[in-house]
Amino acid sequence: MSTSTIKTTLPTSQAHEAAPMHLVATGWALTTTLVGLFVICYLLLFVWPTSGLAHGWVSLFATNPDSAGRTLVEGIVGNAVAAWIAAVLFVPVYNRMIGR
Repeated sequence: MSTSTIKTTLPTSQAHEAAPMHLVATGWALTTTLVGLFVICYLLLFVWPTSGLAHGWVSLFATNPDSAGRTLVEGIVGNAVAAWIAAVLFVPVYNRMIGR
């Protein structure tokens, strides 16, 4: 007879335990996503300027949509700041809610 190892399984409540979120990783992920969306919308303004699809997103983060360079810089900085504020507020609350 051969000996075999028996794998023990975790109880159901512990099997799907949530992992804590990391502030820096979440901040960079949100920053990349929001800045990427802003740049896509910004470029869409040049491809199809009369559509109005991107004007709301661009004007949300830029004070002077008439200046192309200033709009791009303000939008990138504004989205990065908004992403880090969201990460700083969300991650500690999430980590506390999962019991870590």
